[in-house]
Amino acid sequence: MNSKDHGDWDRRYREGMHDKATRPHALVSRFCASMPRGVVIDIASGLGRDALFLADKGFTAVGLEKSGEALIRARGRMAVGGQRAAFVQGDAEALPFKKHSASGVLVFYFLLRHRMGEIVDLLAKGGILMYETFLKRQNTIDPWRNPDYLLDDGELISYFGALDLLFYEETVTVSDGKRRAIAQYVGRKI
Repeated sequence: MNSKDHGDWDRRYREGMHDKATRPHALVSRFCASMPRGVVIDIASGLGRDALFLADKGFTAVGLEKSGEALIRARGRMAVGGQRAAFVQGDAEALPFKKHSASGVLVFYFLLRHRMGEIVDLLAKGGILMYETFLKRQNTIDPWRNPDYLLDDGELISYFGALDLLFYEETVTVSDGKRRAIAQYVGRKI
């Protein structure tokens, strides 16, 4: 992403993008009990809904987000809700975390194919990866997304062969009246 893209995300958050999304993603709710207690890294955390949910569950939650506006809003949500999480401004192009330091890594609706190995390397033994993002089929539903950031069918699972598969699904869902063609993955580092 260039600086223009960064500013665009700040603008989107200022305009209320995702303001209504306060509950955690369904994968997080469903699989958080499978994660060992410890540090959970939420890459591209946006407004922090997953990090704040996990902080409430006793995890040490760290949200990594490039948009300064999203971080301001996430920290505001944290203050209102009384949770304790860390929100760090940073770029997934240069993950600022030590290898094998996380009991969980979350990635929702963000894709950098060339960083998949580094994402897996963040997990400690027994750590859980939860990943969900759009498939290229999404552009048959609403054709405005850059196909460079959309997955081919079967692609997401192909990046995580070294992990023990707990769940994988490619589906079209309806959420808040919007159809989404998505891939969902959950795996454990063995």
